[in-house]
Amino acid sequence: MSSILRSFRENDFVRFAARFSITIILLMGVYRFYLWSTAQQEDLDWITYQVSFLSHKLALLLGVANCEFNCFMDGCRIGVEGKMINVLEGCNGIKLGFVYIAYLIGVNHNYKSTFIQAVLGIITIQFFNVFRIGMLVVLRDLGGDAYFFFIKYIFGVFIYVSIIALWLLKPAIDKRLDKLF
Repeated sequence: MSSILRSFRENDFVRFAARFSITIILLMGVYRFYLWSTAQQEDLDWITYQVSFLSHKLALLLGVANCEFNCFMDGCRIGVEGKMINVLEGCNGIKLGFVYIAYLIGVNHNYKSTFIQAVLGIITIQFFNVFRIGMLVVLRDLGGDAYFFFIKYIFGVFIYVSIIALWLLKPAIDKRLDKLF
């Protein structure tokens, strides 16, 4: 009996790992093609631009006077002259969103629930990412060593904890969505 349960669990893991891996490979492939086509047009990708733009607006709301915002082909610069932050493609949070979506596809069997949770997850991850970058602009403007401490330790943990929280909240979200649909 225990060998049957062990075999079942191993098969579930193999299915999860296969769905997760295929999803992440497909999403990254599509994203790489998107970045390639954007580079061919000699333009900045829309996702990095939007994250940068929203982070700039948040920094203004948080009181960074004279906060500038300008973009170039590889990213954007946000902040006060002499204390600018570069927001590059790797800072836009989309790859973390892909990991979350791949996890959902790996464990879910209800496609409607998976789609809704994927959309909510991407929005949540981007919210935390914009908050993180906006706060970095504020900390950079204030000066001191806090900026370097936060960029190296705190905000990396902050964004990953948001993803883990989404993973942990998944069963509760599943129950709510099952009641709705």
